[in-house]
Amino acid sequence: MTRMEEISRYKSAEEMYQLGKEWRDGTNGKVKMPTTAIKAFIQAGNRGHVEAQYDLACMYENGIGSEVDIEKALDWYTAAAGWGHEAAQEALERLSKPTLIYTADKSKI
Repeated sequence: MTRMEEISRYKSAEEMYQLGKEWRDGTNGKVKMPTTAIKAFIQAGNRGHVEAQYDLACMYENGIGSEVDIEKALDWYTAAAGWGHEAAQEALERLSKPTLIYTADKSKI
């Protein structure tokens, strides 16, 4: 059975989320496969699983299983925050603050 077949046989968002965690963490006999975890989290997140939405945002923000993608991270944090997920709300606040860029070359300031 392929990984996508395994994802698709799970019907509930919670089952897909649990499968995603197993692939992300390499638990329950699964090999650590963050890119496959993202696919499972997307399936669960699209079905309204708040923890999957938050975990997916964290993975995109930190480049786990994909390149760093702040836009996707913001989308998933927003989805989770809309359901009242406090850590997602805090992440949105943190990412919306301007960041200072330090440069030793004063000609670039």
